[in-house]
Amino acid sequence: MRNVILTIVAMAAMAASAQTGVLPRSNAASEGVSADAIAAWADSLMALEQTEIHHLMVLRHGRVIAEAHPSPFRATDVHTLFSCSKTVTALAIGCLVDENRLRVTDRVAALLPASMPDSISPDLARMTVRELLTMSAGIKPSLDFMLQGDDWLRPYFSKPVTNLGRFHYDSMCTFALSAIVQEITGETLLQYVDRKLFGPMEITVADWEETPLGFNTGGYGLRLQAESMAKIGLLILRRGNWQGKQLVSEEWIDEMTRKQLDRDDLGDRALDTNRGYCYQMWRCLLDGAVRADGAYGQFIIISPERDLVVVINGMSERTHAELRLTWQQLIPGVMPDGEAAKSRLTDKQLASRLAALKLPAAKGKSTSRVDRALAGDGLEFALDSNIRGYRSMRLVKVDNRNLRLMITDSHGITASYDLSYGRWSEPRRADVVPPYHNGAMPLLLQRIAGLPGRGGEFTVSGNYAWTADGTLHLSLLWNNYITRQDFTVTFDRDNPAARPAVTLSELPR
Repeated sequence: MRNVILTIVAMAAMAASAQTGVLPRSNAASEGVSADAIAAWADSLMALEQTEIHHLMVLRHGRVIAEAHPSPFRATDVHTLFSCSKTVTALAIGCLVDENRLRVTDRVAALLPASMPDSISPDLARMTVRELLTMSAGIKPSLDFMLQGDDWLRPYFSKPVTNLGRFHYDSMCTFALSAIVQEITGETLLQYVDRKLFGPMEITVADWEETPLGFNTGGYGLRLQAESMAKIGLLILRRGNWQGKQLVSEEWIDEMTRKQLDRDDLGDRALDTNRGYCYQMWRCLLDGAVRADGAYGQFIIISPERDLVVVINGMSERTHAELRLTWQQLIPGVMPDGEAAKSRLTDKQLASRLAALKLPAAKGKSTSRVDRALAGDGLEFALDSNIRGYRSMRLVKVDNRNLRLMITDSHGITASYDLSYGRWSEPRRADVVPPYHNGAMPLLLQRIAGLPGRGGEFTVSGNYAWTADGTLHLSLLWNNYITRQDFTVTFDRDNPAARPAVTLSELPR
């Protein structure tokens, strides 16, 4: 398998903290939203099984009225957006259309001639930018393009085009759009977006993964702070206008958010994924609402009828339930303009409740009768073969409420992590980049090459607990990526210094 090289675009650095708290702030009562409804919504999301909530933001009338960054996450952390990245790609295409440098009816084969096969079929010749925008390129989706070599486009377009015009979700459509942006402008997608959108919107904390040939991945790999996601939602809500300047035309936003196609396999109409696809966005069950939608629960929800933007970041296997809870818990508390919202909670009480949210830590005891084996220099032991290629682990007891975990990989690189009992340790700079995950390919083993640029360095938090049978539970969570790793270390109670049994599980799976 040839390694997929993923790089980070490094641009002029700015402190991450400068990007939070810049949008206007208000409170729920002033903007006609029930504080009770927001609290119930946040609590229901936090309690949802197979779900971690990392960031929440609610904006009404262009103002932030509620936000939560459950510990160990912070407002300044960027987050992997997965397919929410697609919506930003569609905005970039809109900018090119507005500049008269591109039309949705333009033929893909003419735009990317070097990426075409030697023999172009009639359907491939007919494929337009619109088919890419609507996920209807007619090519059977496959993940092997990432593993076959440096050039992802030519192998993709060499496949048969059999269902042109029919919806079939495929991130390669968005990657082709990224390549078109770069072909037309001579800039990467991120460079173009930075100049046309992020710069005017003062989004200076961002990075986007690249392919071996230097194209931004387009359909995933963008990392932004929650507040920057909210800005994108506001830009769409305001039909392309940002603080009096038209960054994207109203006509493009209207076309981009209009239902273009239905899925062929509609199935349960009560699911938000079955309400129609737009240009790299989805329609919602909520009347008039659209959303950017990324794997594992990354959402930018825009409701023009309610002048509302909602941002959700997290790691969930129940994303449909997250949306359903939003419609059932939050939306009923959004009152029509001029109508007061009823609430038992005050806005101050709501803010305190949201600020106190935290992800649960492992349950158990801080020490064990077998942890004497971890004193001094600790205990180092080899690991069985695993998907990450970790070779060995060392555990050191720092004191009765703190452990140090050191993992050495197959390249001989050792990373050190601090873990606290009963709570997540304070985020600290990671010695290595996090294990790489792609939402469409959970077992992709490649890693991001190098540290991020404007997204800031990767940080990690950890916690641990002992159970009565002498088993140690360890958790690592990368605060500004998405990966979580859980280790279970089972010691021999009669011989604690013996090599323990170790299991590793990861989210996203």
